[in-house]
Amino acid sequence: METWGSGDRFGHVPMPDGRVYCYMMANAPIGSRSGLDELRERFARWHGPIPALLNSARKDAVLQHDTYELPSLRSYVSGKVAILGDAAHAMTPNLGQGACQALEDAVTLAAAVDTLGVGAGLEAYDRVRRPRTQMIVRRSRQAGAAAHWTSAALTGLRDAALPLLPNSVFGRSLTPAYTWTI
Repeated sequence: METWGSGDRFGHVPMPDGRVYCYMMANAPIGSRSGLDELRERFARWHGPIPALLNSARKDAVLQHDTYELPSLRSYVSGKVAILGDAAHAMTPNLGQGACQALEDAVTLAAAVDTLGVGAGLEAYDRVRRPRTQMIVRRSRQAGAAAHWTSAALTGLRDAALPLLPNSVFGRSLTPAYTWTI
């Protein structure tokens, strides 16, 4: 489950061992840090179970990482060197596709080099992977943009409109990211 606020979001996922994985994203200056006490204060008035989850968290279990997106690269290949995964197309985590795309890159690269040899294989890898990954980077950015709006008018409109959208709209927008064949 993920809840959106005004420039913040909070997600939580039950784990098989009874624990809960939580994540938060917030508009903040690059490199800024928030401790658990600040997070508890920031999300104190959000709906349950969010405050309770934060109140049950241990300070040593909290990790904080800035998230970044790379600009689109003109190539993932230079000579006999290829980059893949975040080195080629770091993206925001809105679609949960970062590691998936790295795996697709690796499978595509291995198959292309195995089938076509190094030179032609690297060219094929770049030709096939760059358009797909750059499309997913764009879709991930678009999917998360509304979660970080801070305007009261826009967040009110978003919160009123999203529940009215049919599930098919979300399915159609996500299908290209979740369907892949080599």
